[in-house]
Amino acid sequence: MSSASEPESASQATPPPEPGPGDRPKKKKLKAKLPPAPPPGEDQIDSPNRQTIGMLGVIGILTFFMWIFARGGCNYHPPKETRDPRKVELVDLARDPKDAAMEFELRLSTKSFGGAMELAKGPMVESVRQQEKACDADPGCAQRASDLRASVQVAAQLLERDATRSTSRIITHGISATPESHIIRVERDGQVWKVVSRETDDGTFKPRPQPLLTGGAVPGQLILRQPGMPEPTGTKSAVEPKH
Repeated sequence: MSSASEPESASQATPPPEPGPGDRPKKKKLKAKLPPAPPPGEDQIDSPNRQTIGMLGVIGILTFFMWIFARGGCNYHPPKETRDPRKVELVDLARDPKDAAMEFELRLSTKSFGGAMELAKGPMVESVRQQEKACDADPGCAQRASDLRASVQVAAQLLERDATRSTSRIITHGISATPESHIIRVERDGQVWKVVSRETDDGTFKPRPQPLLTGGAVPGQLILRQPGMPEPTGTKSAVEPKH
């Protein structure tokens, strides 16, 4: 039994013959690639579909209602509040001499004589009263005052200033075809400045020169001292007197 089975097992264990130098592996046949399918046409594309149109409609409706609520919230006016602008106190308007001169000229030009009286002092009080009486006697003065409040504008140039007095050039636009210029002098009255004179600017006014002093933190530094102010201690004049 063993002798009969041996040749059969040997034949099964025999390896296949090795390929010779002339034998080559066969190449696999490449399959031809199919061209890509053409894109669908516009008539085949379902865009925008109903869902897209519905969402755009919802966003538009929400935007409209949010705009209504925002506009209503911005314009909401509680009954206890007022729409009038905040009233500015006189001390804030006339804390600076140039501002006081501008405010006086603006009130006088718009025929707000009561407000101009608050910023007048000395002979200017009587001058304002005379203009107020002349306006009361003129029937068209009230209508002209209403028109001037919407058109008058003023500009100011500070010419002189010391501790208690100041002079400014006030240029008024809107009263006539050409701007009007006045020289207004103010004086300190407590915390505010008040007008003591008002003259037409004819171009002859010349500001006083401001004296220069040496001193300060840096040796030789020039400092500006306003006219009428006391001389700082420890400073010397730029020009010392000869002995």
